Amino acid sequence: MLTELKLQIVRKNGRSIIGDSYFTSPLKLGTPDAERDRLNVVFMMASAGILKGDEFVYDIRCGEGTKTLMTDQSYTKIFDTGPEGAKKSQYIRVERGASLYYNPCAVIPFAGSSYEGELHVELDRDSEFACTDILAAGRTGMGEKFAFRSYRNRICVEMDGIPVWMDHCFLHPAHMELESMFFFDGFTHQGTFYYYGPEEKQRLFLEWYQEKREKQESGMGRTAGGITEARKGICLRVLARTAQDIEEIFAGAAGALGMEQ
Repeated sequence: MLTELKLQIVRKNGRSIIGDSYFTSPLKLGTPDAERDRLNVVFMMASAGILKGDEFVYDIRCGEGTKTLMTDQSYTKIFDTGPEGAKKSQYIRVERGASLYYNPCAVIPFAGSSYEGELHVELDRDSEFACTDILAAGRTGMGEKFAFRSYRNRICVEMDGIPVWMDHCFLHPAHMELESMFFFDGFTHQGTFYYYGPEEKQRLFLEWYQEKREKQESGMGRTAGGITEARKGICLRVLARTAQDIEEIFAGAAGALGMEQ
């Protein structure tokens, strides 16, 4: 089944609002919270999860001066898709003076699932953008640790037509020792938090991480991780044993950066 989303955020009368939207079943948009300075948009699925043959195509554009937080209603479950798999392609444009925090919930690939995702982001130099990506090893409580067929997710952030940060996660349990120190090293969840914005806020991000890591706060005592300065922006990578531990760290980062306000 093909599911499409076209979403345009505009600024009107001093507030960020949905200027135009189009979506097909089973995707729905929750009632936006426009009372705060940052518009809160929730993506909802009127289905149990992603099924065999599903394809999702998103086109999201954040106009000048808008401030938006986008997230999911719940974790994304990828059911047994067989070799046919499922796909998700997302395009995001963040224009001058706009700020977007793209914070989807964690992805849980079930046994036998195969998934391929792609996120392409175009940023204006004077924009602000943060995104998260959290992946679980599967339904570990049911013995489905790394029982999926394959998982691939690509992220490319561009500025002036030039890639400034790229991430490619490809996991194939049948051909990779995912529990070894070269991959998950005994952990069951991985998370990525990328931020681009004013230089002073990027320095604040680095200082926040160093302080929390030294004090073992915000869930960092139960995780492993590291931070990298990209060509433009900063990337934080975390390994953990629960999605909640990663979410706690990312929430702390977003709070320090003012991305949830």
